[in-house]
Amino acid sequence: MEIKEILYDEIDKIGKNHIRTRLTNDISNSKTIIDLLLNNCSNLLDKNNIYEDEYVCFSEALLHFILTMSMIPAERKITIDDIPVDILVPNSKNLKMDNDNAIIIHFLKDRHENIDKTITKLFSIQKNIHNIWLVTSSLSSSNLPQNIDLDIHIFVVYPYLSKPNDNQQQQQQQQHDYRFIFPFSEILIKIDEFLKKINYSGLKIF
Repeated sequence: MEIKEILYDEIDKIGKNHIRTRLTNDISNSKTIIDLLLNNCSNLLDKNNIYEDEYVCFSEALLHFILTMSMIPAERKITIDDIPVDILVPNSKNLKMDNDNAIIIHFLKDRHENIDKTITKLFSIQKNIHNIWLVTSSLSSSNLPQNIDLDIHIFVVYPYLSKPNDNQQQQQQQQHDYRFIFPFSEILIKIDEFLKKINYSGLKIF
């Protein structure tokens, strides 16, 4: 099955209206919803795919869906100055007016991707390195920036059953000297916090 089919089969079991209602009631419910969908679908993903990280591919499709259900403004699969951008929040207008008022979310899908090179490219359009967020399924050295001194948000996709506890997560943060490592299930909460921080009041798009 294709990744989107796996995702939407599970979404249909839960019900789109139920998910939308829970997100409308409290955006923090997104954490439980994301964990539930990832847990229920992870055993159908090919963790041994040598070309693409299917956990990260799944997380990208999942975030597209969750953004739509929560009506959070975002532009997806766009190109800015010949540089591909996976997700931009809230929009390219904000990015061009003030880099502090937009975040770029990049999914590390390609197992052979040069992460430092990718960040360098993204940095050419987003000068606030703190507003470049990465999504990965691993905290191994090959999945983290090596040659760039930065405080960067990293969201880690954990299948629920192998998700590290708080102590393990803290050890990983200390080991890699990154202060901003979060479970992927918290990403919508962080996006919502960011939009509130910049006092975004534009129209919500689908």
